[in-house]
Formats: sequence, C-alpha cells, structure tokens
Amino acid sequence: MNIVAVDPGTSNTGIVYMNERRIICAKTLRYKSTVKADQYALRDRADNIARQLSAWVADKPHEVIVIEGFLGYPGKGGGYVFQTPYLCGYLHAALRGEEIAIQTSRQVLNPKSRGNTADLRTLMERGANPYPGCEHCTNDHLRAAACHGAYYLAHHLRPGHA
Repeated sequence: MNIVAVDPGTSNTGIVYMNERRIICAKTLRYKSTVKADQYALRDRADNIARQLSAWVADKPHEVIVIEGFLGYPGKGGGYVFQTPYLCGYLHAALRGEEIAIQTSRQVLNPKSRGNTADLRTLMERGANPYPGCEHCTNDHLRAAACHGAYYLAHHLRPGHA
C-alpha cells in the first residue's frame, strides 16, 4: 500500500511518500517568513501548501494521504496555535476526492500511547536507519510525517483490520 504522509505547518511542511517496506521519497516545503496573525497571509500560505502538495502527489500512486492533525494542550508555547488546525482543515478541503486520514501526535508520537512510533522517530533523529529509506527524512518535519505514515500502515495492514 503506497501512501503519502504529511506533517503540516505554515513555516515547514514535511511530505513523505512511502509504503510498508520503505520510504520512497520526501520533500519539505519551507518558507522564509512566518505568517503570524495575518489571516490573509495564512489563507495564502495554506493555498500555496495545498497547491504544492497536490502537484507533488499527482505522479505518485497512493491509496491515502495521512495528515498529522492538531490537538491543543496546556503549556503549548507560541501564540499562533490556530494556524495548524486551520491548515489541516484547508488541506482536507483542497484535497477533495482523496482518501484522507487524520491522526494526532498524541496517538502516534507519545511514548505512552499504545502502538506509538516514538522509538522510530528517536532512532531516525540519531541517524539510525530503522525503516529503509529513512535517509530521506533529513529534518523533524519529515521524521514526524514518516512516523505518521508508519503508524497508519502498521494499524491498517493488520489482518482483520478494515
């Protein structure tokens, strides 16, 4: 099963194309400036990310696009936490017609969550190659996207799972 996994962010978005055997390729969408509180700039940035993502996946056969969702929590620093939920919603609407799965970091990257991929992320950060193709994941956004992809594949390729 080929999938696309996305760690969305208005400054950096990580996109990984992978399957249950390996990470095939990856891309980071980077922006020099932040959006801050400008709602029009946020909409324009989300539109730009959606267009680039759509173009990037166009020639990559896939069954689903897995997007890291956002769940706010106490102590989250920064005043612009509304941007990620907005971007997730924007991408979901822009990718109309695609099969979309949204997963939160709490379920995927929290070491205390059942079936998490926190160890995979740690190993990649340390330069290990626990999943073939990890060398494509050169930053935290790509590693997070890969972990979301690995989590999705592990939980959807089990026998008896729909």
